[in-house]
Amino acid sequence: MLLAFVLFVAAVTKLADRKGSRQALVDFGVPSFLASSLGLLLPLIELAVGVALIPISTAWWGALGALALLLLFIVGISLNLARGHKPECQCFGQLHSAPAGWKTLGRNGVLAAVAGFVVWQGYNGAGPSMVGWLGGLSSAQLVALLVGLVVLGLLTSQWWFLVHLLRQNGRLLVRLEALEARLGAAGGAPSQNGVPTQPPAGLPVGSQAPDFNLSGLYGEKLTLESLRSSGKPVMLLFTDPNCGPCTAMLPEI
Repeated sequence: MLLAFVLFVAAVTKLADRKGSRQALVDFGVPSFLASSLGLLLPLIELAVGVALIPISTAWWGALGALALLLLFIVGISLNLARGHKPECQCFGQLHSAPAGWKTLGRNGVLAAVAGFVVWQGYNGAGPSMVGWLGGLSSAQLVALLVGLVVLGLLTSQWWFLVHLLRQNGRLLVRLEALEARLGAAGGAPSQNGVPTQPPAGLPVGSQAPDFNLSGLYGEKLTLESLRSSGKPVMLLFTDPNCGPCTAMLPEI
């Protein structure tokens, strides 16, 4: 049940964010010409495996498919971590996205252990049917079960909405405090009506970009001089990895 639920959620959220899933595959090292097809094929396979886990007759095969998928994910994440690369993991589409790391690797390892346990039990030892008990319920019990599932879904959606709303409010408060601190430190001169004027942000248009020394995606050192050494024009974009609109804009860039 746990594996089927995780696979269903992962598949539906990937299908809802095809563009992000395709970009995640490219970031993990999949060639661009394959990423488009795999971006659709992968969630369809997850759906098929999730469905196979439900009937008792195909549960063992579903667990085997889930184990194969999870081992594939573990290998892909491990190879990227070994290279010092932490691509954005669109495991659950826009529902939850974070850079792949040891936490992601551990989560997949736990799920792989669950799938491996079902496989280890053998074809005839996958356990009782997930839906067999429904046949013994009366009409009133079936209605009560349906109502309970709807209420549970509504409560879960409300909880998810509140959590994201609180996080968004927290980010806004942090930005407001930072802005107030910058204005206070700059000591903007008050205007005629007593409201302090905001000092200009950034460098004037046409200014020479300041030099910098930063780490690249693979641990290499990047400077303005090294980027310009090829003799080609260089465009610098300043974004925040926690900025949703910035992340959505990157594929267009």
